[in-house]
Amino acid sequence: MSGTSFDGVDAAIVETDGNYSIKKIVSSFIGYDKKERDIYHNSILKNYAKITSIIDNKHKLVIKNILNKFGEKVDIIGLHGQTFFHNPNAKWTWQYINARYIAQCFKTNVISDFRIADVNKGGEGAPLVPLFHKNLLLKKKYDYPIGVLNLGGISNITIVRNHNDFLGFDTGPGNGPLDLLIYNRLNLKMDKNGEIAKEGKINYYIKEKTLDLLKNHIASISFDRKNIDKVCLTYMDSLETKNALATLIDIITQIITNKIKNFNLKTLIVTGGGRKNKTFILSLKNKLKTQVLVAENLGWDGDSLEAEAFGYLAVKSLLGKPYTFKNTTGVEKSSTGGILFYYTN
Repeated sequence: MSGTSFDGVDAAIVETDGNYSIKKIVSSFIGYDKKERDIYHNSILKNYAKITSIIDNKHKLVIKNILNKFGEKVDIIGLHGQTFFHNPNAKWTWQYINARYIAQCFKTNVISDFRIADVNKGGEGAPLVPLFHKNLLLKKKYDYPIGVLNLGGISNITIVRNHNDFLGFDTGPGNGPLDLLIYNRLNLKMDKNGEIAKEGKINYYIKEKTLDLLKNHIASISFDRKNIDKVCLTYMDSLETKNALATLIDIITQIITNKIKNFNLKTLIVTGGGRKNKTFILSLKNKLKTQVLVAENLGWDGDSLEAEAFGYLAVKSLLGKPYTFKNTTGVEKSSTGGILFYYTN
């Protein structure tokens, strides 16, 4: 799994029956370096040959590393790929990865293109992980309803009302605008632990202007990060970096709060890179007035969780079992997806 933040590629090996049995075996990570991130952020299409080669090779390396750790052959490799564009309203979504190349490299069948079947059937192709979250939570002793908030470039949530009733949707911007602002201004990957934002002051005038601007952009159940990031940063030029970050966090946590407050969650579990931003977590706690935990509080690995999810979804796909639903992607009929790339001698 490689997210829109383009910080690196996560890999995980899971053992699963494609239903309720899910066991993480081992995980691995390889980061993109500054030069690679610059190529990605400057222009995907202009640097297409370079960036696709970088993505393929980085995936090859992380898979090689994890297989060496595991010491055995796996049954199937699930590859999410790198999202270049996501526009379900125009009936298309593009996650780049050369799945045939990976299948040949490791002499193993590969499943990729997890989103396109759902989009073709009228869904939004996102979010894909709610079923995985729900089945993980069934092993935990928490009172329902529970939310699992994934803070990646875009934020999305799974809400589990009980053992059988769950839903999922994108809540809006996540780390994306924060990372883009800090990259553009200070050439840093992120505001580590939210330390810079912690020193900033919220500009409530800019906050309200930005929220008003975002209204029409966050009305659906999935989003294109590039568009959302730009809108979030529209009025930030007038603010010092620390104040801009503090204001952005307040905007993003306000959007999340507005979208989930009516579900009356007993517990919110935060996963993804954003769980490490202490200023972000504090802002969520102050607004929600509910128990807010991070993945590690449940014994989960918040860094590898999405990679684990796509291993799980690869098995779902292989078995022809549905993983997108009306209450997650908006697709009318529950659907499976993914494309199987055979290894050929």
